[in-house]
Formats: sequence, structure tokens, C-alpha cells
Amino acid sequence: MTSRNLRLFGLHLAWLRKQRGWSQETLSLESGLSRSYLSGIESGKRNLALANICRLAETLAVPTPEMLDFSRHDASQLQVEQSRAPFGNRQRAAIEATVRHMAELTEPELNLVAAVARALAGKGSFRPSLTHATNAASDAKGDSAD
Repeated sequence: MTSRNLRLFGLHLAWLRKQRGWSQETLSLESGLSRSYLSGIESGKRNLALANICRLAETLAVPTPEMLDFSRHDASQLQVEQSRAPFGNRQRAAIEATVRHMAELTEPELNLVAAVARALAGKGSFRPSLTHATNAASDAKGDSAD
């Protein structure tokens, strides 16, 4: 495929995805292909195997030949999705609500939230035992009742 065809294919894929109201993340979860790989396809930077074209067609519930019928799109009319914040336009409201709720937490509750944040930042490298997590939650509740 030429780079122009890769770009047109990517624009067509983005169009098909948006017709279903799906984000790249949703298509990723449904197809089993990584979001970064899909982003590369939609931006015309990644070539893809026939098996993945078939997988995307099945996921999007379109006939496989429809995946290759991207010639009807004018590349100047379609824009590939820009990367978005996880909360879309509601990100600011989500941050403000989180800060408001965090201000009401007790010291033990803040420590628990900090431990969870560190665990998430480590992508699961921190795995407290169920007993440890339950005790921490109980401690936080007990202290907040004082």
C-alpha cells in the first residue's frame, strides 16, 4: 500500500468507528488490538496485515470488502481523532470534584488514597494482601468516626 492509501484506509477506519460512536479505546477493547496500533493505522503511519483488516471488519460488523472501499473518502474532508483527555470535555469538572472530595478526607484516608495512587502508577507492582487492604480501610473508617 502506498502512503496515500494507508492514509485513506486510516481515515476510512476512523469514519467507520465514529459511525458507531466508538472511541479508539472502545475499538481497541472490542477488537483486541492496541489503541496505539489503531491510532497509527488511523493516522496512516502503520501498515496492517490482512488478518487485522478481517478482525476490524468483524468487530465493526461490516463486510471485509467494505474495509477496503476507502476510495469514496476525500482525505481533506476527514480529520483523524486527536488524542483526548480521559474525561473528554468534563476533565476540568472531574479534577475539581476530586480536589473538593480529597479536601474532606482524614489523614488515614489520604494515606490510603496515596497508596492506591502509587500502586496504580506502578502498574500493579504493588499488590497488598486482602487483609492489609481491609485493615487499612477499617483504620480509615475508624479514624474518621472520632
